[in-house]
Amino acid sequence: MYLSRFIFIVCFFKMTLALTPTYEDYFMIRNVGQGLWTTHVTNTTCEHFDFGGEIFQFQKIKKQFISQCSSKLNILHLSHTDLDHYSFLELIVHNSRNTCWGTRPPEPLKNEPPTIPYCFTHGAHQIVFYDLKAQNKNDRSIVQKVSAFLIPGDSSIRMEKIWFKRLKTLNPPTKYLVLGHHGSRTSTGDALLIHLPELKLAIASARFQKYRHPHIQTIKKLREHQVPLIKTEDWGDIRINY
Repeated sequence: MYLSRFIFIVCFFKMTLALTPTYEDYFMIRNVGQGLWTTHVTNTTCEHFDFGGEIFQFQKIKKQFISQCSSKLNILHLSHTDLDHYSFLELIVHNSRNTCWGTRPPEPLKNEPPTIPYCFTHGAHQIVFYDLKAQNKNDRSIVQKVSAFLIPGDSSIRMEKIWFKRLKTLNPPTKYLVLGHHGSRTSTGDALLIHLPELKLAIASARFQKYRHPHIQTIKKLREHQVPLIKTEDWGDIRINY
């Protein structure tokens, strides 16, 4: 009799665990080779901040996307129109039940699917800066922040000096920096790093053999400011839980 009660309690406990929904809230920087695809994943949404990379990663990325995001609302935020920041757009559209634009530059995209609507909700992100009249498309990057993550696209050091002061007004403070322009020496200046006093980690999404990113000068600056650096090329997909 005691054994049967014990079996019942164990079975009930297991069934309760199975019925309890898993709470999801994490940030993923995907290993896409030379490119950038970052995603804020919750139970109901996948909010993507750029979604490009190299084609040799396609099958792995597709399988991962379907598992994580295909049944959720997929909100797209595109910083600028370099192909390595949006080359997986069709993958998202063709493998998602519901996809919409959150933020994007006004320029047309190569082979852009014509049926993507704008979202009724813009997700949890904050736009830090956007200069439509900047001279080149890297400097026209839409600089975004979501929770403690700063995602500057390919914004240059020259533009950082314009927008870094705005970070003081945005909460919570920046603790994670997705390196601008994949860690190029043209981004992540000393002035920006000085104004990120609570920065805990820098993340480089790049493949070194392609363009030598992250650049040795950027790595040196991060060391001088005592900011740890991890790279998707070394670590694979990087997941940070909130």
